[in-house]
Amino acid sequence: MFKRIDIAALKRDHPITEVVSRFGIDVRPSGRALVGRCPFHPDHGRPNFHVYSATESWYCFRCAEGGDVIRFVERIAGVSFREAVELLDGPSTLCHVSPPRSFRAAKPRSRPAPVHGSAERACLAAAVDVYHNRLLADTRALGYVECRGIDRTTFEGCRLGFAAGDELVAYLRWLRLPVQAAVRVGLLGRDGREFLAGRVVAPEIRVGQPLWLVGRTIDPRDVRPKYLGLPGRKPLFGWEFAASHHDVWVVEGIFDFLTLRSWGMPALALVGTQVRPETLAALERFRRIYLALDNDPAGRDASRRLADHLGDRAIPVSLPGVKDVADLAVRQNGREILVRALDITPLAA
Repeated sequence: MFKRIDIAALKRDHPITEVVSRFGIDVRPSGRALVGRCPFHPDHGRPNFHVYSATESWYCFRCAEGGDVIRFVERIAGVSFREAVELLDGPSTLCHVSPPRSFRAAKPRSRPAPVHGSAERACLAAAVDVYHNRLLADTRALGYVECRGIDRTTFEGCRLGFAAGDELVAYLRWLRLPVQAAVRVGLLGRDGREFLAGRVVAPEIRVGQPLWLVGRTIDPRDVRPKYLGLPGRKPLFGWEFAASHHDVWVVEGIFDFLTLRSWGMPALALVGTQVRPETLAALERFRRIYLALDNDPAGRDASRRLADHLGDRAIPVSLPGVKDVADLAVRQNGREILVRALDITPLAA
């Protein structure tokens, strides 16, 4: 017997803009829609494929095809309604599917997010487990997280971890998971070395399944890049908790995000300053967006781009005397400073 399908919940958990982007379809803001080349027919002239985040729908004005996110997966994967639901409602990202020939021949301008199978998903979950358990037992890594002002309830709830660099391969073999799947997802190099070794690791988890991991160095003498994420397009970090709220805070870094989560505030991290079309579309669902990006040229520029697109709903927040939200975590009255900053920020009507 078929189980009942909660269509509303399915659409809420899988925004049309995110699903479209997984297939490498390059869409850009145009009026109240995101517009790109239609994957269902040769679309060489003016782009005809429109995605509407307000109604969670899509429509092509040339081939007259359209519908919701389920219909999109039906068409692009060539599957039935039930199969499309299963693809969307699996434990992580969409399973391997074959887009129409016209789409496979296209050359998307942006790199699509990786499409993971069950082995890759299992390796991601295993990495989160082994890294989280190592953090709880590693006094140096644990001390770093605590000195950043993040309490245990928060970093355990967010499944924060630490990649020591010498445990993942053995754990995968103990679980009888294919090491090559971990290579494909980016957790391991072809030489077997852990990609995130020596970093505190934060996973983006949705419906109980990690989709992507990002790591931060903890040694100030480390000359490597401070942040490093797995290959593929970065998701909006913290989506599952934030999406159920009307208002949201947007920040740059993982520790900015963790600071706000420790204060019970819905937050999304860009994990950088890049503002992509799908990011803009995803933020349109919120009533008010507080922009608390870093107080430096890159952060201010990203904040301006977000505010220009989001209009009156975007509230840039100026933090006095600190570079970012994470700096407030170690202050006894950090939360009060953040709240007071709203009082001195001109709010939209």
